[in-house]
Amino acid sequence: MKRSYFRSVTRFLLLMLLVQPLTLIGAPDDPQRVTVIRAGRVITGTGEVLEPGEVVIDEGKITLVGNQLEYPKNALLIEAPGQTLMAGMILARSSYGLQKLSRNGTHCNESPLRQLDEELMPWEDFLEAGFVAASLVPDGSGFPGHAVVVKTTPESSDRILKASAYLPFNGRSPTGIYSSIEKGFGTARGEIEKIKKAREKWDKEQEEAKKKAEEEAKKNTGDSASGEEKSGKPEDGKPGDDKPKEFQPPEMNPAVIELVKILEEKDDALPIVFFAQNPGLILHLDSAMSSVKELKDRDPLSIFILPGSRTGAFHEVLELLTERKATVLVPPALSAFPDTYTRIHIPVALARSGCTVVTLPATDNPTGMRGVPAKLAELVRYGLSREDALASVTLEPARLLGLDDRMGTVEQGKEPHFVLFDSDPLEPGARVMKTIIAGKVVWDREDR
Repeated sequence: MKRSYFRSVTRFLLLMLLVQPLTLIGAPDDPQRVTVIRAGRVITGTGEVLEPGEVVIDEGKITLVGNQLEYPKNALLIEAPGQTLMAGMILARSSYGLQKLSRNGTHCNESPLRQLDEELMPWEDFLEAGFVAASLVPDGSGFPGHAVVVKTTPESSDRILKASAYLPFNGRSPTGIYSSIEKGFGTARGEIEKIKKAREKWDKEQEEAKKKAEEEAKKNTGDSASGEEKSGKPEDGKPGDDKPKEFQPPEMNPAVIELVKILEEKDDALPIVFFAQNPGLILHLDSAMSSVKELKDRDPLSIFILPGSRTGAFHEVLELLTERKATVLVPPALSAFPDTYTRIHIPVALARSGCTVVTLPATDNPTGMRGVPAKLAELVRYGLSREDALASVTLEPARLLGLDDRMGTVEQGKEPHFVLFDSDPLEPGARVMKTIIAGKVVWDREDR
């Protein structure tokens, strides 16, 4: 009986060993987990162009980039023969679609999300132009708030890519620049002094309390030696003595916390991005910033936004921007030297001189956004490399916004945010066919 029992168990185990591999081999892969995009061409943004190319997406990340790749037979396929796939474009500055609200002064804590109405936000306009992310900024002069980077997908429970990316500073006149810098950093300095004085007061009180406790302890020791006992609880055990053991600083004015971080050189301080409506304002900004004693000996600001028109005059500060290896957000518009017919392409001149160029639409609206590929093609015709032109709307804005570890190129480990064009994106008339965010098609021209 015992031998028969063990024989049955052995047969069962052998059967399970034979069946298990067959079960694993025949197990269907989850088609929702793996997505494969097969395009006629893939521009990775890392210097490699694949023709044709494939991108494998698994669990929200790019896992493979190449061609003739291995992937589950029943993975979700996105077929795009004859189309070009590249990293989704990133809009480094926009207020398009936000409800109108302008703030003047110092309001670094204000978020543009307060102006965002999801039901009214025209996300489709961003997607039709191939933008997968946008850095939204509030309107106003001075420090009207901070930039927030969001995904442009119409429905998203995790829309925010970065809650605070940079501090936009808008100075429309020399007087406004000096006033905003003086008041903003002056208030921030006052907050630092307030906390410093509170700390000094607390330290003094703690020292006095310590001395008093030591005196009480000596007195109690003397009383005990003479045979007297002190009744009652020790002083630090008195009811109601709930004084904190650690210093609790007073609340700081939230409007200037980011400026305080700049003064104190905190690692998480946000960079200031200055909108220079004319070249002279950059010089006034330098003067205003150097008037702040804590900033006098630091490197000058090096991130600027140039206007969509009349950029020809900026040749006057080209050398200054070059010395700083500045990052410049600028529409790719052709300009002319003032009072002449001599043309100059400021973005190309900046790139050739070693500056980083981040392309913005000529206008902050659907027409401007849809016109970006054609404007990039113009950049190339006037001497900018193809790689730099495409990077100016992908990798470079991702770097500026601190998201280059997540997006901006098509490579393993990054998030799958792409745009598919019907031809080379720099060819005249190139159209966006699909916009893909987090591996899902969120806009498709064929459905329109």
